[in-house]
Amino acid sequence: MGLTEALSRPSSAVRRVLEMAKSWPDTDDYDTHHTTIRTYQTARQLHAEDVDELEVAHRTGAKVYELAAQFGISRSTVSNHLRSRGIDTKPPGLHPDDVLEAARLYQANWSLARIAQKFATSANTVRSRLLEHGVRMRDTNGRVR
Repeated sequence: MGLTEALSRPSSAVRRVLEMAKSWPDTDDYDTHHTTIRTYQTARQLHAEDVDELEVAHRTGAKVYELAAQFGISRSTVSNHLRSRGIDTKPPGLHPDDVLEAARLYQANWSLARIAQKFATSANTVRSRLLEHGVRMRDTNGRVR
């Protein structure tokens, strides 16, 4: 069977593929909108002096994400270096003694973010502690769920 004859009477499988192909994007469209350029970053190695500087900066109040930007490394690398020096990089969380105050503020319509800022923790931590203590969360319209 020749090519002309095969294309003039395609099999059912070929007909299905040709039918599906009608919905495929044009090649030009696909190339301009879906091409992904991959970039690779080489890992930066810190010298002992850099890690010393990183530790001092963290102890004086610099945040992990700030140090990552300053030293050109990832946040997890900053945390790993600090942990290797015995420094806990996790935020302190919400102290159990502060949960009642946080609940009172939430009931007074403070946002989770504002409460988190007051207690130097994250909004998600505040939310978790309030839920653990039976506080009902507001929806986006301010109604208690």
